[in-house]
Parts: sequence; C-alpha cells; structure tokens
Amino acid sequence: LKIADETWDFILKQDTNSDGLISLEEFKTFALARQKKLESIFDSIDKDGNGYLEEKDIEQALIQYGLKATKSKIHQFLETLDENKDGKISFREFQELTMLFPRIEVDQILSSAINDLDFANNGIPKTDAKNMKPLNVFLSGGVAGLISRTSTAPADRIKIMMQAGGKNAKIGTVIRDILAEGGPMAFWRGNGANVIKIMPESAAKFYCYEFFKKKIIRDPTDVQIQERLLSGSLAGMTAQTAIYPMEVIKTRLAVSPPGTYTSIPNAFTKIVSGEGFGALYKGLGASNIGIIPYAGVDLAVYGTVKDMWVKKHPNCTPAWYETLCMGAFSSFVGQVVAYPLQLMRTKLQSSGLPGRPVYGGMSDVIRDVLKEEGFLGFYRGIGPNFMKGIPAVAIGYLSYEKAKEFFSRVLP
Repeated sequence: LKIADETWDFILKQDTNSDGLISLEEFKTFALARQKKLESIFDSIDKDGNGYLEEKDIEQALIQYGLKATKSKIHQFLETLDENKDGKISFREFQELTMLFPRIEVDQILSSAINDLDFANNGIPKTDAKNMKPLNVFLSGGVAGLISRTSTAPADRIKIMMQAGGKNAKIGTVIRDILAEGGPMAFWRGNGANVIKIMPESAAKFYCYEFFKKKIIRDPTDVQIQERLLSGSLAGMTAQTAIYPMEVIKTRLAVSPPGTYTSIPNAFTKIVSGEGFGALYKGLGASNIGIIPYAGVDLAVYGTVKDMWVKKHPNCTPAWYETLCMGAFSSFVGQVVAYPLQLMRTKLQSSGLPGRPVYGGMSDVIRDVLKEEGFLGFYRGIGPNFMKGIPAVAIGYLSYEKAKEFFSRVLP
C-alpha cells in the first residue's frame, strides 16, 4: 500500500499546469522522458549488452551497489518480470513494470525488489478485457468442450455403462462388451451427440460464469468464495437446462442395445413419439441438483486456485502443466461432492430401456440403490468417472485458456 500511495502521488506530479487533470500531452512528455531514463538503467544492468537481463546481471548489479540478496530472492525478482517465461527480461518487460515506479534509480529498484515490495502495484496495469469479450469467452468455451470431451470419450462411455448397469457391472466386463459390440471405435459411440451437446454447454457455462460474476461479485479485487460458488452454480444450471435434451439423447445412444437408435435425429424422433416431449427432460431435476454443487465447486475451486497462483506470481501466466493441475484438482473436488446426483440422473435417463429398471423419480432411485448396494452404490462408476472427468476438465480448462489467447489475437 505504501508503494501504491507513492505511485499515486507521483502521477499527480505530472499535472504540470495544475488543472487537476493529466492531459495526453503531459503524459506523452512524461512517458518519453521516463523511457530514456529506463533505457539508461536497463543498459547499466545489462553488463554483457545482449539486450536482456539475466540472473548474472542482477547479481553483478547488486554487488556494484552494495546490496545483498539470496539466490531465491533474485529468482523471484526475475520471475516477477519475466512475462513470457523465457528465463530473461527484455526491455519491454522491464519497462512495463517500472514505467510508473515512483523511484527509478538502479539501487532503489533493486532494493525494493529484495525487500519483497510488490512491484506489480507499480507497473502498467494489465487487463484481460479483450480475453473477456463475450464472443471470445463463448467460442473459447465451445472449443474447450470439443477438445476435452472427444479426448476422453472412451472413459465417458465406460462410466455411463457402469452407472446404468448396477452392481453387476464390472469395468473389465463393460470394456469387453463394448469391444465385442463394434471394436475400438465403439468407445466413441454416441460421441457425436456428446460433442453437439458439450460444445454449446461448455460455451454457455463459461459465458454465464463471467456474466454472473459481474452481477454477483461486489469487489473484483477481493472475490469471496461464496460469490464464486453462486456464480458457478447458476452458470452450470443455466447451461445444463439449455442443452438437457441432448444429454438424454447422448445417454440413450450410449447405453441402449445396438440398433435401438440409428442416429441423433432418429433417437430424438423415437423418444418424442414413443414417450412424449417430456421424456427429453427426464432426470432434469436430479441433473440440476447435481450440477449446482458440481459446477459451483468446480469453477469456484479453479478460480480460487488460479487467483492464488497469480498473486504468488504477479505478471506471470501459469504454464500449461500448472493449468492442467488446477483443472484436475477442481474436477476431483467437484466430482466427490456431486457424483451421487450424477448417478441418479443417469439411472433416470435410461429408465425403461430394455434390461433397465423403471423409475418413477429420484426417490425410487434412492430406495433401489440403498436396497441393492448400500450407500457406496451412489459412488458406483466413480473410478471411470475420475478417469474421464479429471483429465476432461483439466484439458477443458487448458483448452479454454489457450483458445482465449488465440481468439484475443484474431478477433477484433
């Protein structure tokens, strides 16, 4: 806070005509003078003149100015400035962070760094506004859904077959049955419906999450966990309701005997003509009850963990494997919380199919599962669900972040 106050006082001093405003010309004059000063400082630290600041340059500068710092402090300083993670600091990276720094003598900059003062508060503010444009968010969410779900389709089919099959469904038996049904490609049976369903769902989920965050969060600089949970829950419920008929069709295609349905349109026609339009929303109540904790916890945990990482590494972007780990952890927590409701949803969606029991509602499913398998029956199939869900969500978040970066470059 001290540095932030100093920076604000420093900015006010650029008002050369004392009219209470900083005009464009006043700022240009300041920026040109500041750039020349920063170039001089940068060159004085860059001892080998290669155009970059490296660890050895910082060490030599510290010795020159009689300052001391541990290797970890120097590394932290470099990591703070190293925006593109190439292990060295370009002048642009150095300038972005120090342009608005109130004190820009070499010894003052280095001294501030080794005393753990927050450099990020004094740099040129970075914004993710372009990445957060509605079209960017929507398209990025759709791409994330396509990539993540197709890459984990085999595990998804195994999970659904085990959920619908009851206590006698073993993973080895299910895999053999799927292979006997149509060879390796049978693991992707129903993936067309899956992709058609997941792309708009994922797009809507991420879009709605950003929309609800703007409406719910009071202080964007201090987001509360309950605000994330509520935003994620509302986003998940909205997206799930919008695409729910495709969820029912996807489940029917995955668990019904071969030949029952020949295509997505055929499944839609048969379900509506044979069971009525309401059959496309069978299990919606259980689904929304399940998606509220899952989406809420998943998005909230991911957002919280990512924010913690960003605060610890200001002006840095998580590496791809770090994003994967954040997504995997958020998915694990969300699944443990919401899996029993997902299982009930699957049983309701497949109710009445050949070889499947008929359920009148959630209470029927609960009684049947407790009677036949006990409490642990609500977690039947969670192993394959982890196999599919954790990498799917992790890949989804990574794809989402990368797609946002791509679309921010190509979209106006």
